[in-house]
Amino acid sequence: MNARNKKIFSIIGAAVFLIILAGIQISFINPSFIKINLFLVLVLYLVLIKHNKLAIIFAWFGGILTGTNSFSNLGINSLILLVVAAVFIILSKTTFLNLTTKSIILVGIGGTLLYHLLTWALTGGGNLSYFFNNEILIELILTPIALKISLSLKIRNV
Repeated sequence: MNARNKKIFSIIGAAVFLIILAGIQISFINPSFIKINLFLVLVLYLVLIKHNKLAIIFAWFGGILTGTNSFSNLGINSLILLVVAAVFIILSKTTFLNLTTKSIILVGIGGTLLYHLLTWALTGGGNLSYFFNNEILIELILTPIALKISLSLKIRNV
């Protein structure tokens, strides 16, 4: 297989992966009590392993795919994921230079808080009770756990 075909198949494979991930997010995770944003975890994971270009591309495309679930806010989820990716790419250049458990937890909690703060601000703001619910608390706990598990699996498979 030549390099051109390999590149085309990797792009098609990434698009199919993102479509399946969006389907899982919209169909199973959003309606359940387990509230975790798989695209936020994916973007933070890619930033932590220093694949910044992929993080930007997946943030944009993943935001568009999950944004189709709510027609009134199409593009906002993509914008929020792009801003989160950009902030953590900049921070990873200076702050998160190594993958310690402490930095993974900080990235997970910080990414979740920034994501929800931007969501609240860009969708009208309003009532501060948005931040005082169980869904955000569960996501604050599950996002660093998902990052730690995915990073430990990546390190073992290298």
